[in-house]
Amino acid sequence: MSAKQLIRLFAILFILFFHNMEVRSQTVITGVVIEESGSTLPGANVLLLLPSDSALVKGTVTDNAGYFELNNIDPGRYLLSVSMIGFRRYYSPAFEVNQNSIEFDTITLQVSLEQMEEVDVTARRPLFEQKIDRLVVNVQSSITSSGSSVLQVLEKSPGVQVNRQSNTISLSGKSGVRVMINDKLVRLPIDAVVQMLNGMSAANIEQIELITTPPARYDAEGDAGIIHIKMTEFSEMGTTGTVGINAGYNYAETLGGNFNISRRVDKLAMFLDYTINYDRTQNNWNNERSLETNNFIEEVRMENIRKPSISNQNARMGLEYKVGQKTTAGLLLEGNQRHWKTRDLSENFRSFNPSSSLLTEMSVRETNRWKDGMINLSLDHTFKKNRSLHFDADYLYYKNDNPSFYVNSFVEGDISRLENESIDVEKETPIHIRVVKLDYIHELSDKFTIETGAKGALSDFRNTVSVLNLIQNDWIVNDTFSQNANLSEKTGALYLSGSWKPGETVGVNAGLRYEYTDRLLSTPDSHGLVDLQGGYLFPTLFIQKSFPNENSVGFSYSRRITRPNFNDLAPFVFFLDPNTFLSGNPDLNPAVSDALKMDYNHKQFLLSLQYSYTKDGIVSFQPEVNQNTNEQVYKTQNLNYFRTYAINTSLPFYFTTWWEMRTNVSGQYQVFRTAHMDENQTQDMYSYSANITNMIDMQRDFSLEISGYYQSKRSAGLLHFKPQGALNVGIQKRVASDRGTIRLSADDLFYTDLMRYSTNIPSVNLDSHGVYDYGSRNIKLTFTWNFGNSKIESINMSTGSEEEQSRVTN
Repeated sequence: MSAKQLIRLFAILFILFFHNMEVRSQTVITGVVIEESGSTLPGANVLLLLPSDSALVKGTVTDNAGYFELNNIDPGRYLLSVSMIGFRRYYSPAFEVNQNSIEFDTITLQVSLEQMEEVDVTARRPLFEQKIDRLVVNVQSSITSSGSSVLQVLEKSPGVQVNRQSNTISLSGKSGVRVMINDKLVRLPIDAVVQMLNGMSAANIEQIELITTPPARYDAEGDAGIIHIKMTEFSEMGTTGTVGINAGYNYAETLGGNFNISRRVDKLAMFLDYTINYDRTQNNWNNERSLETNNFIEEVRMENIRKPSISNQNARMGLEYKVGQKTTAGLLLEGNQRHWKTRDLSENFRSFNPSSSLLTEMSVRETNRWKDGMINLSLDHTFKKNRSLHFDADYLYYKNDNPSFYVNSFVEGDISRLENESIDVEKETPIHIRVVKLDYIHELSDKFTIETGAKGALSDFRNTVSVLNLIQNDWIVNDTFSQNANLSEKTGALYLSGSWKPGETVGVNAGLRYEYTDRLLSTPDSHGLVDLQGGYLFPTLFIQKSFPNENSVGFSYSRRITRPNFNDLAPFVFFLDPNTFLSGNPDLNPAVSDALKMDYNHKQFLLSLQYSYTKDGIVSFQPEVNQNTNEQVYKTQNLNYFRTYAINTSLPFYFTTWWEMRTNVSGQYQVFRTAHMDENQTQDMYSYSANITNMIDMQRDFSLEISGYYQSKRSAGLLHFKPQGALNVGIQKRVASDRGTIRLSADDLFYTDLMRYSTNIPSVNLDSHGVYDYGSRNIKLTFTWNFGNSKIESINMSTGSEEEQSRVTN
């Protein structure tokens, strides 16, 4: 089926669905809350919940007269919860909502015997929530996420695939993913982002949003979409915070801690987040390949065991000051440091002909230090109630030092074949990024809002790689791998979007974004090695319609782009063994993707269909073999095209009031054609994945979680991956009136989360396979303690440098 035919089919289905469904108006729920003396209670929390699982539907607070109003409620069955500090919580009986508005009788709250104790709202958020343009993962709802890194949480999320071998992330089968943290795009290459997320504790993470079709206000970078990580936020006046510690074991000990505190007084708000993690782990990588020459099959085998020690520190501090009644100024500082150090041994075997082979050992001494910092200044101004302006200015600095030293020692075989006894590599990469951004929002009416904005970014990057070979006691410069590359990039963007509610049950959001990029990559030998200028238009469209009995259907279209990151382009080298290397590719083109999506929701059941077509798709870790030397190089390459057909479904099961199970199943059919080979290949593959999470409430504030995932065979360009999966279990105990939480969890109980891959293309004499064990099996014990007022007014500071942070490396 062609893309045009598929678009027509989507449109016909969508129109028929709209035409045949019965349309009913949504309902308003109102009431008044008082105390036993008859006085009204302003500021009481009013929550509308689903009776099946107490999932939150909508919430509000009472006004000065104790009055509350919940608008636009879909028909269905609900219950109402009302609470306030110093009073017992009120629950209504379950009730039905239809076309008629509902007015509650006066609700009276009784004084609690525990005066002034905080009354916590215990409505449990579901682990997964589907919204108009994103799937939300509520991290704190998962027991097995405690003590985990953010990367480990992503690995358990529906539709997300993490490749630890190539340090990439895929979303719904597509690899062009960008990562945001609190509306700030992480401006690092994706391999650096993967390593950063692996060192970031999930303890301070509230939600992870998987946005497959981002609206026009977001940068168009990332054809697969955006993974948005939302840090824990707080509301109302006062001080609050969390402190936590964790300890665990996989191949060796892992230790960590986290701390956050927020405070708001009158015009000033501030927060501080800090996490530190130390990990002594082990990575096992076995790789084999063969090459047929003169009726003889040459073999190369590598057994690489690395036992690195890794320390990560992340700090964020923000200030927000209300300059006037309508103006707020903000300051945000961020800093991250990652120190990776290892001394290991790699065993390497190679056969040259029937009478000549060589077995060597390569000792590896490597350090990889990443440091980065960001400063953001922001200004928000409200002209009137329905018009606002937001300004951001960012400066970001990254630096990577990656020295490594390799000694290749003879073990047995033909010693005359021993080359490059020692290799000394020095790599230094400083990156500077400056970004300004301006956004304007005008609410023309209750039904129509427009938003427009502009953005400019300047980036410069220097990558210096020096490679020396020790040959007969002399250090000789290796000109093939030594490089000095400089890249400068200028980007400008304009966008306009509008949201419209033509009726109570229909919502439309449409936008158009234009981005222009001027990129220049040069080396001492080649000025303008990459010299690209060009602009692109990126349209987006979202339509959602609600129907009675909690049914809704949605349709979206978006165009996205994935530009090669700095490390993909810059010439560099990373040695895996004497015959296997990683290298950059300055010939990469941007990948442009058009995507269609259709969703159907019934209560908490979700079904979505997706189609995307990507021109010049970017895939990492593609193998090439030099037929003369039998050396293998892994590079990032462009595909000619890449088509993806996907279906996703999410369904909760409630067996009893204390046992809930959530299932997420996705399937993809993908077709692609290579573009870099002498004889290009067209390949296709079916794949599917499943995530299942059981949440069981037990007595005495205990709860249990049993979860697992399965990923079928899949492909990433020429690399084909075999099935893998994991079973995880965790138990939790709440203590001290829910202020403290103790969690014990174990991941990958049966040691099945191994990455096994292969490439077999006889036409180019390429046959390789391997296994990568990245140390996912572990056990963790965590303790967290909440202090202060648990409701501080939200301090949600964002910056304008959302895209650039996702294109830099760790």
